[in-house]
Amino acid sequence: MSITQKIILCMLMIGTLTLLTFAQVRTADFKIHDRGDLWETMKDDGTIGAPNPYNRYEFYPSMDWPGGPHTFFTKDDQRSYMVGAGIWIGWKDGAGAVNFSENGPLSGIRDEGEFSPILEIENFSENPGYDVTQAEEIIIAEWTTPQNIHVRRSSKVWSYPGLNRSIIIEYEVSNQTGATIYNSYVGFPYLIRPSYQDMVAHNGWGDDVHSSDESVAYDSTRALLYAYDNDPDFPGMEWDIGNYWQDYEELRTPGYAGFALLHADPADGELPQPANVFWAHLIGNSTKFTLFSTTTPNLYAILSGADRSLQAGPEARTAPIMLLACGPYTLTAGETVRFAVVEAVEGLALEETIGLSLQEYPAVQEKLPQGLGMLQTAIDNAIALYENDGVIAQVPPPSPPLEIVANPSQQSITLTWDAVDAGYVDPLTGAADFQEYQIFRSERSFIGPYTKIKSRIRPGSELDVTRYYDSAQGKWIYEDKSIQLGVGYFYAIISADKDGNQSWFTNRNEIAVKASSLPAENTLEVRVFPNPFREVSGFPATQDANSIVWTNLPAICTVRIYTANGELIRTLRHDNALSGEEIWDQLTEARQRSAPGIYFWTVESSVGNAQGSLIIIK
Repeated sequence: MSITQKIILCMLMIGTLTLLTFAQVRTADFKIHDRGDLWETMKDDGTIGAPNPYNRYEFYPSMDWPGGPHTFFTKDDQRSYMVGAGIWIGWKDGAGAVNFSENGPLSGIRDEGEFSPILEIENFSENPGYDVTQAEEIIIAEWTTPQNIHVRRSSKVWSYPGLNRSIIIEYEVSNQTGATIYNSYVGFPYLIRPSYQDMVAHNGWGDDVHSSDESVAYDSTRALLYAYDNDPDFPGMEWDIGNYWQDYEELRTPGYAGFALLHADPADGELPQPANVFWAHLIGNSTKFTLFSTTTPNLYAILSGADRSLQAGPEARTAPIMLLACGPYTLTAGETVRFAVVEAVEGLALEETIGLSLQEYPAVQEKLPQGLGMLQTAIDNAIALYENDGVIAQVPPPSPPLEIVANPSQQSITLTWDAVDAGYVDPLTGAADFQEYQIFRSERSFIGPYTKIKSRIRPGSELDVTRYYDSAQGKWIYEDKSIQLGVGYFYAIISADKDGNQSWFTNRNEIAVKASSLPAENTLEVRVFPNPFREVSGFPATQDANSIVWTNLPAICTVRIYTANGELIRTLRHDNALSGEEIWDQLTEARQRSAPGIYFWTVESSVGNAQGSLIIIK
């Protein structure tokens, strides 16, 4: 790190400490858009993305594509395309004085103004009361700035393919100052940074002046400002291999990320919008983009477009700050202006970008520009949806809620789901057009890639009903026998109608399911399931109906089960070099059925011990 960089870093650290010392920084509440394939964190203070932009190890979504799961075992699993975003509002009062409201993305929000509780509305297609005219997931935030500018932000997502990689965000900005304000501008600053993930792949790459590798461009046809992770070849960095992660043999950032202006109320003079399209290199300039370290007139000049001295060139590779701004507006007391933007990420499919050798990587990297066309299509779809008042053109049948149960004795995994096909009627056409279920599986991760393991299960097929439908339970059942010992699996079932409209993977399991796990090296991760035990275990196989399973056991160990009074009722000797699981049939040593209640268990082995509790409910 150069001396200049160290000075800048120290200034940022001192600034952060000063902010924490002299102004109480507010911790925002937030909700997560997790319905589609693009996940995002929406906060109640107007900011968007990971809760703390200075913390590079936050595990919250920030334009994550593919998105999920909710909990990460390591930061390596997260695929953020953005550091953070927010909203800027600048204006002049009747005396010509400049005012500015900054809600992110670079500074913490001070504990001033008023913040309403953030609201999440779920309108899932599989739930009763589904409204086809509304988004499937809506998050609403409202706040009033210390200068009495009120903002209401509604963000909307859909899970349906073709619409699930974008988020539409609507803003209502109201002048509550009690007086007319002039030359008002509203801007949307984004720190879109596909190479934000390079800190994982390349130990901080993309975060210093010598190796910033974002390319930024503006598509005026769509009012779309976008970025992608370029593949630079900097002098003296011959080891550079772009955004390829050699340890995991994958192209880490195969997508384009951007945001576009969907709507802006007419500005003074009917000027075309956005009024200002701007992007700049953030490294070395970060102090110029927050009120904490610059003046209100300076930031207002950047917002309004009066100061374009920091504008990056079209060929520059940057760690960018990007801005779309609208205005100017003259707003009388109580007057409201409305805006809408869409953020999206699209690019190469995951299955194309993993399992790549160093020799194969360059050929896939050359395909990266295809992602621009995909991003533009995603934006076009969002534009059409917005112009249709959010009413979608086709509605696929809903994905069924999914129960996934491992069968220890059979070394298989069984999928069970309710018959969402029964009585299904397309809410748009009124047709009973349910066609089939399709089953997908991934051996890699929650985000995939997924392989179709069952092409179709058709409720209209007598053969499929005989093979897969349990009329007594009113459920469909599919047993996956093509699994491997010790491998964890993720599943999803989608529904399709007769026109080929398909639902999305909204029913995936976030934790891998194993029919049988290999022995563990220690006892640190010993688990027991199901816990609590209710009626029967849920294992479809009859012989497993009363099974309680300990997993992640060492190859050789002893499991002991005690009543709440400390009475030892069963000892299980585990000696299996191929399995880390042991099953209890709920019988005592005297072959009597155990009674409902609380039990305690211990695991003893030469590589460690473990203990826990178990509840049996009958």
